[in-house]
Amino acid sequence: MPDNTWFNPYKLWSLKCLSSGPSQGIVFELDDQCVIKVPFQYPVGEGSTKEDQIDHLIMSLRSFQCFKQESRIYDLLLSNHNHNHNHSHSHSHSSPHPNILTRFKCKQVDCLVLEKIQPVREAWKTSTDRVRAMWMMELLNVVCFLEDLGYLHGDMTIVNIGIDKDNHLKLFDFGSAVHCQDEEYQYQIRDDQFTLATCIYFLATGKDPFEQADTTASVKSIRKSLQQGTFDLAPAAKKFQHVLQGCWSQKESWSFKELKTMVSDILGEQMEVYPTPTPTPPFPATTNQLSGSSVSTSVSLEEFPREEAWLNEEQYRNAWTKLGFDCSLYE
Repeated sequence: MPDNTWFNPYKLWSLKCLSSGPSQGIVFELDDQCVIKVPFQYPVGEGSTKEDQIDHLIMSLRSFQCFKQESRIYDLLLSNHNHNHNHSHSHSHSSPHPNILTRFKCKQVDCLVLEKIQPVREAWKTSTDRVRAMWMMELLNVVCFLEDLGYLHGDMTIVNIGIDKDNHLKLFDFGSAVHCQDEEYQYQIRDDQFTLATCIYFLATGKDPFEQADTTASVKSIRKSLQQGTFDLAPAAKKFQHVLQGCWSQKESWSFKELKTMVSDILGEQMEVYPTPTPTPPFPATTNQLSGSSVSTSVSLEEFPREEAWLNEEQYRNAWTKLGFDCSLYE
């Protein structure tokens, strides 16, 4: 069973950890505006049993993979933003997309410095129906944007959605993003639409269908009820029943743009007047690197030394291989 012997590329012990445990990466709070996301790895060979060792190896390789993919997505967003800016008259501080979590410029490698936002579960409690309707459309806007770039989010869950200080929705955690040329793309479309429907259901009702699921069996049971249309919808979600059931059943071949149109039609007058999110710099600089930034960071990343035991991916794979583990089996 995985334990807490993992470590990161930097010594971040003085910071508050916002992650419940190792997943794709570990997130620490830098200040009231920024967080730092880093990959993790378990010590080479660590584990009391062969099964534990394999679990640790798999999780560590997965963390490397997800960090590379998320960094690649943010680089793509920057490239796309710069290309569009060079061929348009857009403002120089426009964002790659107003509903994607902002990444800040950072000289250090092996980390992402990201905008700190409020979890949507918390923000929902004090929101109004009109704001929730806006959040739905913002979520659909950003998945359509990714679709135009040839990507699916790959892990569109409620915990990967947050609300910024201006009360707009932000999507984050792109480590599982899938490209249209990847083998699993067609399957992932249906899976992303299933999870998108679950997010829409939450935004409409404040309820997560899987919130009470505490075992693999209960998750499967709830998923089956959603797929078969036997799940008891909360009253606030009834008007979305056709869209929700189409996505949950995984039998429809809708594009995200079609879903956006359907939801927009359902919301109707709720969406007639709503401000566009204020554009923000795509990759603002922290104050210790560029003065005059609209975003302030009180903690200098230079304060955090590298972890001496940290290995890059090639070194890590080689070290496990020397112990007799075939890393290619655990990709």
